[in-house]
Amino acid sequence: MSDVIDGVTIVGGGDAGLLTALALDRLNPDLAVEVVDDFDQDIPRVGKSTYVAVHQLLHDSLAIDEQRFVNEVKPVWKATVYFRDWCGYPEFHYPFDVADKFPAPDTPSAVENHQLFYEELYDSPDHRTKCEEIVEQGKSPWFFDARIGETRKYNTVAYHLNTRRFNEFLRDICRERGVSLVNDEVVAVDTDGDRIERVRSKRQSYEADLFVDASGFTRALKGELDDEFVDFDLPLDTAFNVRHDRDLTDVIPATVVETGDHGWLWTIDTYDDRDRGYVFASEYVDDDDALAEFLDAVEGDVTAEDVARYEFTSGYYEHPWQGNLVTIGNAVGFVEPLQSTGLTANLQAAVNLSNLLSARGRVASDATRDTYNSWVRREWNSIYDFVAVHYKFSDGETEFWQDMADLDVSERLEYLIEEFDKAGFDTNLDPTRNRTEMEDLLVFRPRNFFQIMRNMGAESEFYEEHDFGVSEEVRQDEDEYYAGVTDEVEEFYTTRELYKGVLGL
Repeated sequence: MSDVIDGVTIVGGGDAGLLTALALDRLNPDLAVEVVDDFDQDIPRVGKSTYVAVHQLLHDSLAIDEQRFVNEVKPVWKATVYFRDWCGYPEFHYPFDVADKFPAPDTPSAVENHQLFYEELYDSPDHRTKCEEIVEQGKSPWFFDARIGETRKYNTVAYHLNTRRFNEFLRDICRERGVSLVNDEVVAVDTDGDRIERVRSKRQSYEADLFVDASGFTRALKGELDDEFVDFDLPLDTAFNVRHDRDLTDVIPATVVETGDHGWLWTIDTYDDRDRGYVFASEYVDDDDALAEFLDAVEGDVTAEDVARYEFTSGYYEHPWQGNLVTIGNAVGFVEPLQSTGLTANLQAAVNLSNLLSARGRVASDATRDTYNSWVRREWNSIYDFVAVHYKFSDGETEFWQDMADLDVSERLEYLIEEFDKAGFDTNLDPTRNRTEMEDLLVFRPRNFFQIMRNMGAESEFYEEHDFGVSEEVRQDEDEYYAGVTDEVEEFYTTRELYKGVLGL
């Protein structure tokens, strides 16, 4: 069945709903887009962490001016996921410029660099990428470029966002671009088979060619249709969250991850405060014990009454675009937030949806729905695989961690683990090679998996059997390169210097 989409009603005015509205409007300017939500409700304050694609999506795909974004949203820049403590392994960074740590292929010293990379780069505090140096030195990615006489930014970074500032900013952009924000509360949904006929509030009805459910875990529209929910094999299902004061001079430009007894803890610095959280599996620990553990880990004047509690499920709906309903954000799926994929993945889905409609004349055919659904399924499975690799090599004394080490993994992840064992850091590995069932890993490439494996002690028979040797010349070149990186980042502004000095905010 094909429909020409002239009007879209989005239910849910959180970041997923507003970003979807902006994406649809940006690439389909003749499309009438409205967002319906109770905008009088408080905006959840939990800090939002992103990954590096957020820059291109916000500032290129959605054409949101970066300087205005910085002035009004006041993000903190995130350069790595910093595993300060993960199952007793030595602390390490997962930097967004991870590719800079890998030996360049097809160069005379590639073989030597390959060995040097595996044996020494991660064990030496002097061999850091720019992103790692940004975190170690506590810097922002902004610096004054004397060659052009202007302030510039190292772009391979992501954002930490205060959700209140971010949501209010998105509302302003929606209004400026003609997206209708309707302050109303949906109380009923009328359906006919796999189609939404209308949604109703206490005072009126809303009809549209296409509906979007961006209502989060309440799934106000999707919950009215029959569709299979694919569960991920992750027991983590609960999170505690709290914020406390922090001086701008103490900003950590990374998402900090530490191991808990039954899950893991995060630290996310925003412009306004420090956001702390504990993600845990409720089947292994009761709330009282988990809360006591969390409060013991949180510095600052924080009590149990200050802590918010959230529940979630890890998995996704098999058909995110079903009939005339597209489900997006937490309403369609979620993977526990270890690598902070949610906001950026949802934004990518919104942009892909908008691109599909634009490219196909806003005709929603079965083929269009199939294309979108196939991509979303690949995205969720890609994210799950990358989260799962952290647990596959985990270690711990509690029942939770012992069970997580036995986590079932997909054929994709098994394949990557086998390849790392057989061939080491093969940065040119094609995950579809000789395996027709393999699908594109999307966000996370083989090198991303290999880096996590290396830092978590995964063994590789390739390196046990071969020793290529490293010449003194190559060692010296590497030392000089990384010394230059350190010196360069020393000239970057701190977050406080940027906001209070350069920008005067």
